[in-house]
Amino acid sequence: MIFAKKVEKVDDKEVKIIEVDRRALEFGRVVIEGQVVNIRGLKDGDVFEALGKYWKIKQKEEKVLHFKLTDPITAFKLGFAIGNFHIRAMLVDNDVYIPTDLNLEEELKDFNPEVKEMKFTPNLEIPIRVKLIEFNY
Repeated sequence: MIFAKKVEKVDDKEVKIIEVDRRALEFGRVVIEGQVVNIRGLKDGDVFEALGKYWKIKQKEEKVLHFKLTDPITAFKLGFAIGNFHIRAMLVDNDVYIPTDLNLEEELKDFNPEVKEMKFTPNLEIPIRVKLIEFNY
């Protein structure tokens, strides 16, 4: 595996754009010229060196469900519903976004979701400490 080296400044003429999906960014791997390159820790817009060239990451847009939070009770109910699906979410001001890959439009239709296409970068992860319960018989 080849490890990408982040660079701060480089002549734009030397930089090749590489489009990656969100999952490639989350997993920290991308295939370039038939080689697996570790891009762990890099994000949309970062420039790195690999394979003797400079590359700029461009995250692909994806379809998401968009919810507008208008009041605290509805926001709580939506959070509860989304939490039951254990999916990643993105919160920007009073807007919540979730990926459409689980096809939850029907289940969440009471919250009036709107389908949008955008760069989805989950930023809501609630740390939950799992307590193991042992049953000794």
